[in-house]
Amino acid sequence: MVYQGSKNRIAKYIVPIIQKYIDDNNIETYIEPFVGGANIIDKIQCKNKIGADINDELIALLKYVQKNPTIPIAPKICSKEHYMDVRENRKAGGGKYSKEYTALIGYCASFGGKYYNGGFGQVRTGKRNIYYERVINLRKQAISLKNISFMSCDYNYFKDVKNCLLYLDPPYKGTSNYAKSCMNYDHFYKFCHDIAQNNFVIISEYDMPSEEFKCIWQKERTVCQDANRTNGQKATEKLFIPNL
Repeated sequence: MVYQGSKNRIAKYIVPIIQKYIDDNNIETYIEPFVGGANIIDKIQCKNKIGADINDELIALLKYVQKNPTIPIAPKICSKEHYMDVRENRKAGGGKYSKEYTALIGYCASFGGKYYNGGFGQVRTGKRNIYYERVINLRKQAISLKNISFMSCDYNYFKDVKNCLLYLDPPYKGTSNYAKSCMNYDHFYKFCHDIAQNNFVIISEYDMPSEEFKCIWQKERTVCQDANRTNGQKATEKLFIPNL
């Protein structure tokens, strides 16, 4: 699913690294506390898979797609006016639209997956239906979501787990935070170290304190965060593990 900061384009690099840790250490439970668009967890092979996110609307959508892979609630066309109506209803506290429908429009019709925070997603020519292309892609992804337990919670919920592998892909420090997200990075770093005492921990970020974390992989990629829809910036994606 399209999502701000999605790892879908680099999943082919990240997934084998995570999978090797799982296989080499006989891990039976894999946890993603920042599951986002589920573009990594849907490719991981593990006995138990848990995808969590603080955004309850996102989780409602992922659970809905699990049960309804054809996504019957999705209209074929989403106009800018309808997008604005759903967005304003959400701002007002909801009631008119369900959580899963709100999330569907928010992720599939927002520019860059910036959940009602980047404007309506459309190409300059207007010849493509960007929204419905994303709905179709979500339908294709649905079969890969079947064996995942989704839940809405903060990452701290998992502070007491043991013998698991946790892949953490938080809002990157210094970039625009996602909706409903306000990260205390010092607390997050401590959480990673504490949880790594009894689990395997892998973190996606651009940079982390070098004395506390070790980079095990990196790759430069182009990211598009600009509202003008055209300018791409180079950034180096990295995977880290805590120094124990």
